[in-house]
Amino acid sequence: MATLVGEAATTWASALDLFAAKKFDDARQLGQQLQSKGNESGVKYMEACGAIVSAIAQLCKATGQPGSDFITALSGLKATWSEAAALMEAGGAGGNSGPWGKAADLAKTVTGKASGEAAKALTTAKALATEIGASWTEKLTTVTVADLSSSVSDDESTLKAAATAPDSISNPKQKAAALVRASVAQLAMEHPQAEDALKNAKEALATFREVNDPVGEGTALRSVCMASIGTDAFGALQAANVSLKTFKEIGHFKGQSAALHAIAQAHLGKDSTDDCIFKGGEALKLARQMGDRMHEVAILQTMAEANLLSGAGKKALSAANDALAVSRSLGEKLLEAQALCLVAKAQGACGESGASAGIQAAQEALTIYQQMGLKAKESEAVDAMAGACKGKDDPSEALKTGQMLADKFRQAGEKKIEAQCMFSIASIHQENKEPDQALRAASEALTSFKAASDRKGEAKTLKLLARIRLDKEEPGEALKAAEQACVLYRNQAFPSRESRDSEIVCIRAMVDANAMMGGIDEAMRLAGEQQRRFKSLKEKKGEGSALLMMAKLHQMRGEVEDALNQLVQAPSLFLAVGDRRGEGEVWQMIAKINLNKGEPMQAQRAAEECALAYRKLGDKKGRAQAAQLVADTHFALASVGMGKPQTALQAAQEAVSLYQELGDKTQAAVSLHILANANLMTQNFEDALKVAQDSETAFRAIRDSAGEAGSMLLQSGAHLGVRDFEECKRCAKEAKDLFKAAGDYMGEDSVENFLDQVQSYEKNQLNLDDFRGFSMRTADPAQKGQVAKQQRAPRKPRQMSNISDIELIKADSSKESKVTLAFFDGFESRSAGGGQRPAPASGGAGAPGQDGKHGYPEKEQVLYSVRWVQASTQKSGAAPGPKKAGRREFAKEEDKRIVSTAQLSAPKENWGSRYGKSNRLEEPGEKRGV
Repeated sequence: MATLVGEAATTWASALDLFAAKKFDDARQLGQQLQSKGNESGVKYMEACGAIVSAIAQLCKATGQPGSDFITALSGLKATWSEAAALMEAGGAGGNSGPWGKAADLAKTVTGKASGEAAKALTTAKALATEIGASWTEKLTTVTVADLSSSVSDDESTLKAAATAPDSISNPKQKAAALVRASVAQLAMEHPQAEDALKNAKEALATFREVNDPVGEGTALRSVCMASIGTDAFGALQAANVSLKTFKEIGHFKGQSAALHAIAQAHLGKDSTDDCIFKGGEALKLARQMGDRMHEVAILQTMAEANLLSGAGKKALSAANDALAVSRSLGEKLLEAQALCLVAKAQGACGESGASAGIQAAQEALTIYQQMGLKAKESEAVDAMAGACKGKDDPSEALKTGQMLADKFRQAGEKKIEAQCMFSIASIHQENKEPDQALRAASEALTSFKAASDRKGEAKTLKLLARIRLDKEEPGEALKAAEQACVLYRNQAFPSRESRDSEIVCIRAMVDANAMMGGIDEAMRLAGEQQRRFKSLKEKKGEGSALLMMAKLHQMRGEVEDALNQLVQAPSLFLAVGDRRGEGEVWQMIAKINLNKGEPMQAQRAAEECALAYRKLGDKKGRAQAAQLVADTHFALASVGMGKPQTALQAAQEAVSLYQELGDKTQAAVSLHILANANLMTQNFEDALKVAQDSETAFRAIRDSAGEAGSMLLQSGAHLGVRDFEECKRCAKEAKDLFKAAGDYMGEDSVENFLDQVQSYEKNQLNLDDFRGFSMRTADPAQKGQVAKQQRAPRKPRQMSNISDIELIKADSSKESKVTLAFFDGFESRSAGGGQRPAPASGGAGAPGQDGKHGYPEKEQVLYSVRWVQASTQKSGAAPGPKKAGRREFAKEEDKRIVSTAQLSAPKENWGSRYGKSNRLEEPGEKRGV
């Protein structure tokens, strides 16, 4: 049952009990008291509720058995006072044979027999109900039973008929109402026609303003908002706010609730989850005061989606469970299934504890869809089950169910639905880092979508394939798939925000693929071309995204200033369309570049802007990343005496809390590492030691030796702060060993430098009160793989005494290029005695460069690399192309690689059973080193 909110709802609940006991006079008196109270206080919905109670009491008393049956029907439906008013306005079942239809027929019978005082009370009640919008609909039609109890949308042919209906209407007001219905229908189509819907809504708005119809004006403004979501975020918000103002001025409560919900949806359209949830809460309160359960479910669904997007699993689960309870009280199965899907996803977001319950909820939703014959909805239940499985990091249940459905639809010849199921399976594999399985499923989905001539499905599958190919490091195939998807999205008959966003994703995949193949120039050309195209189309999100792509390419080239020049143009573009996510990503990149440049002041401003953008967005992961960045900037500022220790500490604590809520073990460990350093910065050495130990444990759990070493170094710093020099040195040496084992020579050198400082502190050469931790910053995940692991500066080759390094390196396996195999790398020639030169004779000095005892010339040790290089696959008859100058042209003759297609063979006879002795590397008199 809907939550009771306000005096109107509680009065109605009491009246129902009096009706059931046939105490009609008491009920009438109760209603009149509320009506008078509402009139005196100016609260129209209370006055309307009281009038409804009073009218029903008089009607039921006057009509006898039909009145009692009507009360029984209302109780069975758990109907609210506004729903009772709408039933009396509906004029019968309208073809609905269910409980709601029977209740509507009974309401028609009872109201038809009204006379005298009862008729007068009914007229007053209907007038007040109309004034507050109890029987209002978003399509400006007379309320029907379906509007009160059913969420099943019209079929495509009905929607198309509604879209063309205004053409045959001449009356301005009627045509405007038809234009509103056409706009709603165009947005509900399988392929939404947002541009036409917006045009129709604006035309209706102009007409309603001309004829001075505020209800029509407010409704048309709401339609403008809904048609603008995704394409014009600020336009949508402006229209919804004006709609809210219009409905407020006339006391239209249901319209106010609908306008507030539209505002929440507009905020959700631009990923502003906090604003969405706030406005959704206001709309929910009004809907509950009005007793509008259908609208209450819709608002709760929006709030659940917003909480899921922001990572607030528990809040999402609360909203989804409320939506499920109201759906069940309405007896509406489709709404119940949709709510169950939200419950499943929310349970998965709550972690392992909710995974099983989430899977069960998704199974229930699937069963309902199957009972209703909604085949196209079954894949949605699979997606919900996949969301539930995330809680335990095991998608096997979702994969099993998805494959079962795909097989069923394949046998039935339902190609499109089969493709949807296979697409869901591919998406699950891709999210779980299983690219091979994802590739197989996506390929099957693509084939089925093509067979069903579903261009939209084909486009989204190609987009997924591009991402999968990039994950598999197959940039050529990724580029091909992304190009095909981009063409399909660009050529859609009715472009939408979704299609444009998908096109941007495809362009990004094309740029990444070119960069991965080494074609950064081609990637830059493509990104620049798209930036100019989006600018000409006034597509600001696309333009900002292209600038971001170009900045990343400049960064890959090491062109930091050029990257910054591109980035500074992007925030205003993302802000103009309300894309807080894009804005946050840009500020984050600006902050990191400035940190790397050693400009912490500029980095601090960018980090604060990044944190603000993600906070308004309500994105927990983004907020955590921004908090880490803020802490890093203050560590950098501390090195020049400008950092704020408390700010760094608060930011680090926020990052730890957020990542632990998200269940991200890796980033939680990194955040603990940052928090420990922040405690060192504030000289909270005991807290720093405890957090550093927690960080060490977290890194050990994820088998990150370098992180574990960093945590040990922080523990060493904590011991230094309390003057425990022995424990400080012990932890530092352990950190050094861990860095060495991890191959992090820069970390090893850092420990050595720190130990030198420790000696200075121990000897009182430095003031220990000045110790404020370590200057540090986290690695940029976006640059992973673009830069080599940090190592020491190049050193001279090591002198080896008894061993040679033997290495096998396969440089490239593609058919079009050469393959280099290094069999002996660092193979040295040396004289007898294990490389030890005989001691010189005591008498006389030999000539320079000669052995002192024997007079032999001194031999300089020589370092060789022996490689086999596969010959080019170029046809022998083809004319050789122009020789490309390169590094080899300036190499010494003896240093050039040996190129041959002969078998390598063995160093001596009878070496194994398959090879003969080789002498191809030996030249007469030149056998040294081999």
